[in-house]
Amino acid sequence: MVGFAFNNRLLLGGFAGESDATQGGLNPSNDPAQENLTLLLLDAHRMLTAEAAVLQNIPAFVKLFRAAFPEEAAQSDAMHDPNLLVSDDTVLRATATFLRTSVTRNTPWDRFLAGDNRALTLGQRRGARLFFTAVKDGGAGCYACHSGPMLNKQNNDPDLNGIGQLVEENFINVGIGDHPVQALNRLVRNDPNFHDEGRKEITFKDEDAFKFRVVTLRQLKDARTFFHNGSFTSVKDVVQYFNAGLPQDPTAGAATTLSTRFTQPRGPYSLPGLGLSTNQVDDLTDFLENALYDPAFAKYDPNSSTQTLQPNERDLTYSKYHPELVAMGAKDGIMLSGLATDNNDALSRRDLGLEFLDVTSQAAIDKVGSDGQGTKQRDRYRITNNGLSVIDTHLLVIVRGLSDQVRLENASGTTSQGDPYIRVFLTDGVLPPSQSIAQTLIFTRQGADNASPVTYSLDLLSGQGNP
Repeated sequence: MVGFAFNNRLLLGGFAGESDATQGGLNPSNDPAQENLTLLLLDAHRMLTAEAAVLQNIPAFVKLFRAAFPEEAAQSDAMHDPNLLVSDDTVLRATATFLRTSVTRNTPWDRFLAGDNRALTLGQRRGARLFFTAVKDGGAGCYACHSGPMLNKQNNDPDLNGIGQLVEENFINVGIGDHPVQALNRLVRNDPNFHDEGRKEITFKDEDAFKFRVVTLRQLKDARTFFHNGSFTSVKDVVQYFNAGLPQDPTAGAATTLSTRFTQPRGPYSLPGLGLSTNQVDDLTDFLENALYDPAFAKYDPNSSTQTLQPNERDLTYSKYHPELVAMGAKDGIMLSGLATDNNDALSRRDLGLEFLDVTSQAAIDKVGSDGQGTKQRDRYRITNNGLSVIDTHLLVIVRGLSDQVRLENASGTTSQGDPYIRVFLTDGVLPPSQSIAQTLIFTRQGADNASPVTYSLDLLSGQGNP
């Protein structure tokens, strides 16, 4: 998603941004690719009409729409019609505008270009020289396909000059094979020879076979798979692939569209690949992985001009940054909709502390020991997952029915009902079936009855936040 605003084609085959009317009448064909993509997404997820209807029932969202779309707000007021303010059209425009903010501004490379000569290490400087030096002059020539502010344009793309033409220069065949999911396409089509031909599936032109869109090289450190088939798992693997210049896939590699800039970048009759040394591969990898990485895109930094992709403290601390929304039901730390930030599935809701799953019946809670000295009592438990599925996120041990004269000394917090609880951080975020954890509860008795055994019951919840 990084750098969408700098592309006139989106999706790997370039479908979003097409100049025809295949996306219907809501979005004019000459609108930016970001709006075409947004429309495709809203349609694919069956959110057209439905999303606007839901947003109209959230007062804080309506207020934000009024601020963002004053002309539509005036029309809505005049006609007493909320559909004129919060509609598919304004939802699409707002979402597309958000997509255009998905950029990074504070990478070491950006700071270096702004005049900070200490922003790059010596290795990263060497990597930058390789990146921006032509292959014929001893470099890697990466800029030939990755130029422009977001490094997602080919250097001969007229769009870089502001003309805004819909061009084909941003698609290239570098011999990559199919994503494993294409096996389903072969099965459904009953065609064992079917291949994902990328751009050709959009243009139906043979000269576009196996070409895929040039993507940004920013934020690669956060990526875990690379290329359209996800077959590479590190930036260095990708650099080594280009350095070798040998197609991964026999079918894509045999196509007439295979780029000589990949196979023989040093010219005709030369050896394949870039011819970089091991140290040069390391320097180029360092530049790509670290010099082009902006931590503020993923982790909120109040001192950075880069906006996080996910909602951050400034977005969700309404009491400080948007006090006008608090009176309309906005709660700090929670989306205005009350839904999970990513997917509103059960696990995401538990991850965000919006709800909790009672797993008491799934676990065996066995007291394995208890001792007391003075006013203290220590109870030791073994908690075993007896179910067939994992217990995920955090495990919250809730102590119910505790006397007012007894305090859970090692409590993590108190529930909304006033019961103390201990938050257990599970290894790797899960307690697998048949596995156990140990947990000690430390109680302090107060008052005259400080010699009596502490009595209580335990419940187990899965989730984060405060129950």
